[in-house]
Amino acid sequence: MENVKSVSDNTYRIAVGLDGSEKSWRALAEAFSFAKYKKAELHAISVQETVDASYSAGEVLACEQTARQKLELIHIRARMEAEEAGLEIITAICDGNTVKALTKYVKNHKINLLILGDTGHLSILGALLGTTVERVVRDAPCSVLVVRN
Repeated sequence: MENVKSVSDNTYRIAVGLDGSEKSWRALAEAFSFAKYKKAELHAISVQETVDASYSAGEVLACEQTARQKLELIHIRARMEAEEAGLEIITAICDGNTVKALTKYVKNHKINLLILGDTGHLSILGALLGTTVERVVRDAPCSVLVVRN
């Protein structure tokens, strides 16, 4: 689901990854500042990850619907906060792997700057494979700003 408007090719575009975590809200606040400074078009992107297929079809559907509703509420809040800040925001919920979905969105929408909250290493596996943020930084076709505490 995407809330889109038509823009010229000269528009500076900023996107923020928004998952509802405190760090993603901090990233959104930074994105507001950058969007005002650059007079940029602002996008908020959320990703609904695919649910493990080991669950029953009913469980998967219920889980996906709940996750989608949560992301829709996050986007309502983001639009309200943007309006309060005097900004317009384009929101999108993408499906699939977070890294692939974010990098695809950034490429397809000609985003100039992607802003993400820093999540750090949450596990030994994360330390070995790299966090989502680290993988996006490596794969994104644009500059990436990582917002720390």
